[in-house]
Amino acid sequence: KDHLSDKADSVRLTCSVPKPLVCVSNGKLINSFESKDYNIFTWFCSYPILNYNIAIYIGNYVHFKDKYKTIKGNMLDLDYYVMPYHLDKAKKHFKQVKKVLKAYEYYFGEYPFVNDGYALVESPFAGMEHQGAIAYGNSFKQGYDGEDYSLIGLKEDYIILHETGHEWWGNSVSMTDLADMWIHEGFCTYAEALYVEYYYGKKKANRYINAK
Repeated sequence: KDHLSDKADSVRLTCSVPKPLVCVSNGKLINSFESKDYNIFTWFCSYPILNYNIAIYIGNYVHFKDKYKTIKGNMLDLDYYVMPYHLDKAKKHFKQVKKVLKAYEYYFGEYPFVNDGYALVESPFAGMEHQGAIAYGNSFKQGYDGEDYSLIGLKEDYIILHETGHEWWGNSVSMTDLADMWIHEGFCTYAEALYVEYYYGKKKANRYINAK
């Protein structure tokens, strides 16, 4: 599966990590157990996926979850994996995920991976659109690392806003050639402007586009 035009139709991944570490990957956690020295996790992604979107996160994660009712009335699992010392901050900060999902579903239809769920996983880098298990590293700040990346006073967390857009543009609708990366980044950036229009109006959305 070493080509962008050839998605794996599904992925099952099993990872053993030294205790007390946790392994998080794409899709649903379908099994976990312990041996004497290791924790063993099996994850299953039930949708087609590009190989670069397959991720393995290993850390001393704590987990909390929520639910979101999609535009079609399905219940979407929201799973969050963060460092223990960020738990309280993350519970407050990640409430904005539902607001982002609501706007994107209005324009693009139901979240495309309902059966696998939506996850944010704390990472040591800013962000990445790993399908159903987005890497999050924006320090629980609004904007981009606390800066107003939009240049129009937008308060939302840019990493949550942008990487969630990739669930539609990049992960669901995907390029088959690197020359068409604009399908991922171009439409995803436009999705940000539509989010601004949904909540703040067309005039502010146009300012957002010009700022970008």
